[in-house]
Amino acid sequence: MKIKLLSYISAFIVASYIVYLDYLFVQSTVGKIVQIFFPEIPRYSVHEFVTYLFLTTGAFVILFYLAYFIFYLYIKENEGSKLIPRFFPKVSIVIPAHNEAINIGRLLESIQYQDYPFECYEIIVVDDGSVDGTGEIAMRYGAKVIRHEKNVGKAKALEEGIKAAKGDVIITMDADSHFADGSSLRNIVEELFSRPFIGVSTGVLRIEKRTGKLIEKLQELEFLYSFDVGRRVQSYLDWLLVVPGAFSAFKSYFIKSLPTIPKDTLGEDFDLGMIAYRAGLTSSFEPHARIRIYTEPMESWRGLYKQRVRWYYGGLQVLAKHRDMILNRKYGERGIFLFFHMIFLEYFLPVLHVFGIVMFPSILILQNLLGFQIFDINVPMKVLVTVFLLVLLLQYLPSIFVSTLTIVMEWGSKHVLRYIPVIFLYHFLYNVILSFAKVDAIQKFLRRVPQSW
Repeated sequence: MKIKLLSYISAFIVASYIVYLDYLFVQSTVGKIVQIFFPEIPRYSVHEFVTYLFLTTGAFVILFYLAYFIFYLYIKENEGSKLIPRFFPKVSIVIPAHNEAINIGRLLESIQYQDYPFECYEIIVVDDGSVDGTGEIAMRYGAKVIRHEKNVGKAKALEEGIKAAKGDVIITMDADSHFADGSSLRNIVEELFSRPFIGVSTGVLRIEKRTGKLIEKLQELEFLYSFDVGRRVQSYLDWLLVVPGAFSAFKSYFIKSLPTIPKDTLGEDFDLGMIAYRAGLTSSFEPHARIRIYTEPMESWRGLYKQRVRWYYGGLQVLAKHRDMILNRKYGERGIFLFFHMIFLEYFLPVLHVFGIVMFPSILILQNLLGFQIFDINVPMKVLVTVFLLVLLLQYLPSIFVSTLTIVMEWGSKHVLRYIPVIFLYHFLYNVILSFAKVDAIQKFLRRVPQSW
């Protein structure tokens, strides 16, 4: 583990140097442009503005993108050969479903096409108060159906399905997802038994291509960075804390030992990962098996924003619930990672990002209008706007380059050209929206504003 930790630190050192070079490039380029168009403006004020803006809006975001990508390259280069199954334990696939008639058939067909022995798995569909014939469709595919007359919620439905499961492995899936290849089930089960202390495993989630809209493509990139890069690194370090609710595989003895599926947070997937760590188990991500579950994207900006606020709010609930693990020596590197990644990266940096995007320029504008002094930066409004746009445009070039390489390595070069405009918008627009959603979730959590699905 010490070798992994040292390599993690080394990746950040290399990334920090690249960020420093990026800062020098941005500072020099912006300074020269301002000198050409606004020669009367003091160089000091422009220099200070660029420095503050770069540190608050981009430096740390770029740092983490680069560090994770460096690690991603190392891990991908050293991934082993395809797993060969040693045995086929009994698997129970539990699917909570509420009014999923349009999706359930596709999912059940994708399960039947798996190259896993038919007699070694069972399908349990919990029909949670559906009125569209979801249960009847599931029965036609040979699934065992547990019916609820009224909708009781996903967590309760999942709990009943797990109680009824008889397998040595229990896989939970969302009804609006489906397997994308025939070896997914076999490979995720093999990964779960590849090491003795793995209690939970997951694979790659991809957004289903439906309309081709911008909002859909941005979510595709979000899932690509989160799963192909982020979870690959976290799993390698044994720090994978969040396994997605849309597709997770559990060793039966672990999940059945729980008195109940967590219902006191909106992040039951994160909560289950934390409970596994408390039990001395770890979570794993298997990219080589190419486990791809296609899940439907949010189709409206309003719906997307609300969903992300719920996700981040749920994460804060889980952190509060398991706060004794944070920086706790008993949990080793994971206790450190809880603070470093989940608190610093996921929540503190978005606050800094929003400050740099909104509050810092607003303060400078008010300084100009009202004549008071907080920052030692005095530039006219037109220069303020020019420098702001130039910094945002130039600072993310390393991240854009990294994003492009990731797409080439995961999806192939044929996808790159049509995704380059989306990559630009992802870093300039989508990341800002996610930061606002996290700040929104933080203020709602601190004010104890109730959230629900």
